[in-house]
Amino acid sequence: MLQLASGKSVPVMINCAALSDPEKTNSLRLPILRGEIDGREVDVMRDTGCEGVVVRRQLVDAGQLTGECCLLLRIDNTVLLAEKAVINLRTSFLSGEVKALCIPDAICDVIVGNMDGARSPEDPDMSVMVGAATTRAQAKRDPVTKLLRVPYMERHGEWIVNS
Repeated sequence: MLQLASGKSVPVMINCAALSDPEKTNSLRLPILRGEIDGREVDVMRDTGCEGVVVRRQLVDAGQLTGECCLLLRIDNTVLLAEKAVINLRTSFLSGEVKALCIPDAICDVIVGNMDGARSPEDPDMSVMVGAATTRAQAKRDPVTKLLRVPYMERHGEWIVNS
């Protein structure tokens, strides 16, 4: 909690996800995997220097906002006022309905910090794989199914035709 000059206390969350190069995140044990927030595919980073869940604001609908805010203390000692939202998260690090802080810009769509139920960066649940199927939106964009053409192949002296 941060005590304001007015006497009011405001909750503060510490967030260290301040890297500018996503390639450096793996060497710092900040893995990035695909996940889902309310059914939309997103990049999810597991940050052990963060204390909760942070989400890019444009991924959150107005109806998901709780009306509460929290101050986000960044690694460079700047403070950001962040709205709280309840989101449905499905990732290899954390799944379920969680409270998240919404910020306008972040290194990743979703950042999962240290909180109850979060898996270690070294032990993600790989059974939660996102992106392995074609979505309805992808199917609408490319409705033509392309046939696989296999060339004539000679095997054991016979010509085999696959269609």
